Amino acid sequence: MARLLPACLLLAGACAALLRLAALRAPAPPAFLPSAAAGRREALRAAAAAAATLGSQAALADFQGEPVTCMKRYGPAIIKLQSAVDSGDVKAVLAKENKFKMLNTYWRNQPKDFAAQTELSEDLLDAAADGETAKVKTLYAKYMEKSELKSFANLPPARQYHMTNRDASMGLR
Repeated sequence: MARLLPACLLLAGACAALLRLAALRAPAPPAFLPSAAAGRREALRAAAAAAATLGSQAALADFQGEPVTCMKRYGPAIIKLQSAVDSGDVKAVLAKENKFKMLNTYWRNQPKDFAAQTELSEDLLDAAADGETAKVKTLYAKYMEKSELKSFANLPPARQYHMTNRDASMGLR
């Protein structure tokens, strides 16, 4: 047994040396293989595949529940600002600046609506920073005129019991 290990190591070293020498003598494979010229049929097939891939509607591909999650997370905080806006509490409005920005992403797949809501929220926050309570009230009313916000504000609270999603985890009970 004691003589078997050195013999195996010597044999493995010799095999490695022979493989290394054989690799040095062999010619390197070409970097690019010559291809046959593509015919008309292959060119049309590639063009059709590219048109099918690039011509699809991005908005349908992007929708994976982000708008609904955005509305559920940030909508209630903006809707609850109604009492602060009515009382003229501009500090409470300014405290929700990030909530406004995040709620605006609900309309990111609709460029016109996204631009309009973003502009309204920026004007509202500027007016709140300047202390113009009357302007804050009118801009908040315009912001809340969006049909999605109106319908969301009128929904009853959802039941979270026996729901298996990330919004109904044990940390919320």
